[in-house]
Amino acid sequence: MRNLYRILVILAVLAVFLFAFLFVTSNRDLVTLDMLFYQWHWEVSLGVLVISVLAIGLFLGLLAGIGLRGLKSLFS
Repeated sequence: MRNLYRILVILAVLAVFLFAFLFVTSNRDLVTLDMLFYQWHWEVSLGVLVISVLAIGLFLGLLAGIGLRGLKSLFS
């Protein structure tokens, strides 16, 4: 019974995440980001920005999970 409850909670959280993700990625409003460099602006739609931040976060999480020693052993 406990496992069924956990599965239902995970499915509910994934459904909320999917709904929020679809809502944000369907938003076509342009967002202007001021970068740290002098007069360098990045104008992008909000959906692309969310997907970019998500992909960068997944990549950084992968690097943190594997570790630099594991990453070094993959390429040698």
